[in-house]
Amino acid sequence: MAEVVQSFNCAKCGAPLKLRGGEAVIVCEYCGSANNLREDKFYIVRHSWMPNRLAKDDAIKRAREWMSGGVIMPPGMERSEITKAELVYLPLWVFEAKAKTDYEGLFLREGERKVGGTEEKELYWKVLGRRESAFPVQEYKVPLSAKVPFSIEESMEGQMLNGEMNEDEAEEQAKQEIGEHMRKLLAKKVDKFERCDTKVKFDESEFIHIPVWFIEFAYGGKPYKLYIEGTGGEVVKGEIPPSDFLGGEMKLIMGIAAALILFVICGFVALNFMR
Repeated sequence: MAEVVQSFNCAKCGAPLKLRGGEAVIVCEYCGSANNLREDKFYIVRHSWMPNRLAKDDAIKRAREWMSGGVIMPPGMERSEITKAELVYLPLWVFEAKAKTDYEGLFLREGERKVGGTEEKELYWKVLGRRESAFPVQEYKVPLSAKVPFSIEESMEGQMLNGEMNEDEAEEQAKQEIGEHMRKLLAKKVDKFERCDTKVKFDESEFIHIPVWFIEFAYGGKPYKLYIEGTGGEVVKGEIPPSDFLGGEMKLIMGIAAALILFVICGFVALNFMR
């Protein structure tokens, strides 16, 4: 665990905050306020959370269900050893944003045609508040109906992580990611960009803690990871081990197809022989 490097007080209740190296948004252990560090001063930001509704046994059960999820899974994967099942509350910055992109370029799929214009989008953009994490934040769908104001009085299992990125840094990252997102959307209209300028206007922002079950399992002697969100039990993303051979269902399908093809060929040869 990182050592406490500086001493600050909560901007709301005045209680001491445990600030560890690299952290920029600290949740007060006394009043539950989220303190956002800017220029050596803390400011309170709007703070919500998604309560966890998935017990450990249920998370493991959900993992097993995902592992036995059809032909894309290698055989026997549902019997993999689960080596870790840990609940972590991850910090997330969420921005309501409006993006406006002015673009010019060439459309080359039907000859060469010059294109250009303006594309506007209203977005609900997420930025993970941790600098080093493999969690696929853009694949996580925020269950807004379950969001509630954060309360330190609520019983909370698992580990809650503070943010390592303050609001300004998260907003800057959101701008860059939104610009890339708009460019990808416009790739349907533009094959070669001559200009692509995106301006982003931010409205509301919020700091949210989300419950995520970090599952690790072993298959074929190698470790793999699976992320399950704890509010609704949805699998956010899982690593699927490569397989050198097809699963049982796919084998059966391909076996039937091969038999049918062989039957047709034999019938065709027999008909020609009889002639």
